[in-house]
Amino acid sequence: MHSADTSANKSPYSAVDVPVDASLGASRPGLGLRVFKNTAALLGGRVIGLALSVVTSVLLARFLGQERLGEYGAVYAYLSLYGFFATFCVEQILAREVTLRRGQAGSLFYTGTLATLAFSLIGSVLAPMLAPMFGYSGLIRWLIAIAAIDTLVMAPIKLPGLIFQVDMRLWYSAVLGVFRQALWLVAVILLAFRNAAFYEVIAARTVCGLIEAFLILWTIHRLRIIQGPRRFLAREAISLLRASAPLVLSTLAVSVYHRVDQVMLHKMAGDRVLGPYVIAVQLTELINTLPLALLSALFPALSLSANDPQQFQRYLRESYRLLMVFVFAVCAVMTPIAGPAVELFYSKKFASTAPLLVVLIWSEIPVFFGVIMSSAMVAKGVQRWLPLSTVLGAVANVTLNLVLIPRYGALGASWATVISYSLAGIFFLLLFSDTRPLALPGLRISTPPLLVTLGLTIVLHFVSWPGWLKLTFAVVCYSVGAIATKSVLRSDLHRVWHMVRSQFA
Repeated sequence: MHSADTSANKSPYSAVDVPVDASLGASRPGLGLRVFKNTAALLGGRVIGLALSVVTSVLLARFLGQERLGEYGAVYAYLSLYGFFATFCVEQILAREVTLRRGQAGSLFYTGTLATLAFSLIGSVLAPMLAPMFGYSGLIRWLIAIAAIDTLVMAPIKLPGLIFQVDMRLWYSAVLGVFRQALWLVAVILLAFRNAAFYEVIAARTVCGLIEAFLILWTIHRLRIIQGPRRFLAREAISLLRASAPLVLSTLAVSVYHRVDQVMLHKMAGDRVLGPYVIAVQLTELINTLPLALLSALFPALSLSANDPQQFQRYLRESYRLLMVFVFAVCAVMTPIAGPAVELFYSKKFASTAPLLVVLIWSEIPVFFGVIMSSAMVAKGVQRWLPLSTVLGAVANVTLNLVLIPRYGALGASWATVISYSLAGIFFLLLFSDTRPLALPGLRISTPPLLVTLGLTIVLHFVSWPGWLKLTFAVVCYSVGAIATKSVLRSDLHRVWHMVRSQFA
């Protein structure tokens, strides 16, 4: 990458032979402890946010009902297809460059924001313009235009918030995220109390997004943590967009196979069928908190260790082991609790959500795997392979949905999601020599907890025990299996205990 400013840390946007600012290493002692602190802060914030999200989801479902909830989900699912316009996928590239060239942060963020704002505006115009082609017309078309302000236009404005990740001060991101979720919960309560119209729900969520963007920029200004002048560097902008171009196609494909199922259900089966599926998707995606928290904290370390194979592989293996043990545990306990939990919180009219949730939860395995892989690939500078895997996933998802939705409805869409996610997030990446060394450690680490979880799921399917007994059996057996297969080590417990104690020392 070229710049108007000369710098010893100039980077061609590849992880190979990138001179790293020596001050980074000197100023970041105990990197593992810092990663733990940031992960704990972000995870703690997201756990609180998760609780708020669950409450919001329940209230919104009860307030809107099946059909309106389906319409609500269809609006944001459709907009996600234009998500690549929001920031042109520069986040990880920009975070890496600011990590390596901290003194140029002001110009890099300013350049990144202006360079991507044009794309976000294009997306916000195209989305409502093309909406009738996907079955969105009338009032809902204009609601898409309002929702696009939050999901597309505000995204470049919030790019400087990456500085919290770069500086390993993710507690600020956690607090701002919790505030946004709390604000949205209050808005939903007020909307439900006054029996507001559907358009007011979309407008209220957009206002929450505007407030969040203002608070991010205000916090950064108050802390004065972005160094250097703010200048638009045209050649930097071109290099930044060129480096992120492979991620654009990947993100478009990810948007397709993450959200096209809801768009297709909206068009092929109707919003009443889509409503329960939206709940299953929302609950499933809440679990993404852990990989996003860990990788947000770990990404600067991965970038800095990209030229140290031993250190890089150590970070990679630990990420796989922690996250895959967790996600398989969630899959193991979901079977006995899905039905009772859905009926308790959402009422019996959403009972059809439970079997969808039991299937969809397995899609989180390739999601967790893929989050690690994409971060590792960007850190290593081999992100050019991401579009191929995600395009395959998108094609597989659309094809499977076309076959399965007419016959099985929302359950068919659930199975299409699991299969296509697995193809794109895991198996296709084994085909390339650049990505195979990043994926194979994850497969080896994932195999023991996978076998334990499959065994538990099969056993629980054929027994007629009460739900509480099934849950107890699943928790105990999975814990024993994880320890027996050394997926969880005693040293892990000691390390976590030591780090927790250090917080209060």
